[in-house]
Amino acid sequence: MNVFLSRQYLQRSATGLAIWALGWWVLVMLERHFDLASLGLVLVLTSAIAALWLPLSITLVASVIALMAFNWAFVPPRGTFAIDLHQHAFLLLALLVVNAIVAGLMVSLREQTRRAQAHADAADALRCWGDKLRDTQVPVELLDELQHQLTQLSGFSVSIALESSSDTVPLLNGSAQLTTEQRDALRYCRDNNQAIGPGTGRYQELVNLYLPLRGKSQAGGAVMLDASIMDQPDIFVQAQALCDQMGAALERQQMVKREQHVRDQVQAQNLRTTFLAAISHDYRTPLATIMGAASSLIEQGERLTHEHRQQLAQSIVDEADRLRRQTSNMLQLARLDGIKAVGAAIKADWQSAEEIIGSVLQRVPADHQAQIETHIQPDLPLIWGDALLLAQLLENLIDNAIKYGPEQGVIKLIAHQDQQKLVFAVEDQGAGIAPNAFEQLLENFQRGDHRQSGTGVGLALCRAIARAHDGDFFHKGSAHCLDVNSSDVNSPDANSPDATSSRFECQLPLRTQPQSPE
Repeated sequence: MNVFLSRQYLQRSATGLAIWALGWWVLVMLERHFDLASLGLVLVLTSAIAALWLPLSITLVASVIALMAFNWAFVPPRGTFAIDLHQHAFLLLALLVVNAIVAGLMVSLREQTRRAQAHADAADALRCWGDKLRDTQVPVELLDELQHQLTQLSGFSVSIALESSSDTVPLLNGSAQLTTEQRDALRYCRDNNQAIGPGTGRYQELVNLYLPLRGKSQAGGAVMLDASIMDQPDIFVQAQALCDQMGAALERQQMVKREQHVRDQVQAQNLRTTFLAAISHDYRTPLATIMGAASSLIEQGERLTHEHRQQLAQSIVDEADRLRRQTSNMLQLARLDGIKAVGAAIKADWQSAEEIIGSVLQRVPADHQAQIETHIQPDLPLIWGDALLLAQLLENLIDNAIKYGPEQGVIKLIAHQDQQKLVFAVEDQGAGIAPNAFEQLLENFQRGDHRQSGTGVGLALCRAIARAHDGDFFHKGSAHCLDVNSSDVNSPDANSPDATSSRFECQLPLRTQPQSPE
């Protein structure tokens, strides 16, 4: 940067001297056509124009030399410095004073223009820097650019230390290896949110200047610069402003993280509360049925007929199976939420769609086996996924079709390939779901018909399973739609002309098939 300033200074000086040379050439050319006063005005004009490039000291020296040369070359008697006190002394004195005043004004105007332009450039740089920090989600990614801007501004290498919960400096940007004193100074500047070093009034015996990345409450880090920028107040103010914007961005990022953590905690607490409320409500009926049937078998077993005992035993089995499904759904949903929270992966392997469907059909209650129709495309490719989760998805959809579909209505279990996707679908002849209600049903603990038993996590679990496999889950509506907020359930007869179908689909992406699948 110093080399650049030196080169710029030489260029401006050369331009100013060239203007003086041009002015003297004009004086020589106009000597025979103008009087002495007019030639003096040309000298003043040359001095004013040259002052736009030359410093004030050089301009004044050049004006005095030019005036002496003007006296030697143009004021009679020529070739001497002698002057006529009555005719030319006042002219030369006036030229000297006017030259000094004009040169001073021009240099002052040039300096004001330079400062105004520098302030405008600094403000524009701060605005662009602020826009970048506002648009980024991770301000740390812009540390290299901050280092580059500060290096250009000061002309020296810059080191940056970020905030850390420990006593060590965690992240450094800078080519030089820092000494123990420099690391301690960076840590102190960061922890106390104060500038230290020469000219700051704090630890002025330090060699370098240390500026904090200031936030409202604490500093997000600290910057080490060369102390020479204290001799240039504008550069010091610009450097601190750049650091302050980075500090504010880092503080905003920390606030967003803390807010998100609080929201997650509140959401988790609400989910736990709803979960417990659902368990206490939906487990009460099957548990009461199991307790009643078991008590009857124990207390009145000898007085009951064989058929009555079989009915009580079957009710115990049915209600226990219902509890199993509800518990499995909620546990799997909690497991998938945990996997999503920590960014882990499911236990996937190459699976056969036919085997998954076969395991699901084995768990369909005997009195509903006749309702199931399977439509499986031959030679389906293998799917990469968790067989237990996919089987539970289909089991939930079949259970929903049995609950909300017409009694003894046909339930179609479908599996086919659609381009690079494998589609699992369950279709029934029920009332369907209103399009605006499907998204609500996908939330936890929402049921389409509150008169039906269940925890309301079946469809939410289906979507969670689909997304865990990088797939999609959606519903194709029908003409007779069920409003999730209504207690009126439309269940048209499957054989009526107005009967329609409700179809739930899970689309899973297909991967390149293994050469030798197990």
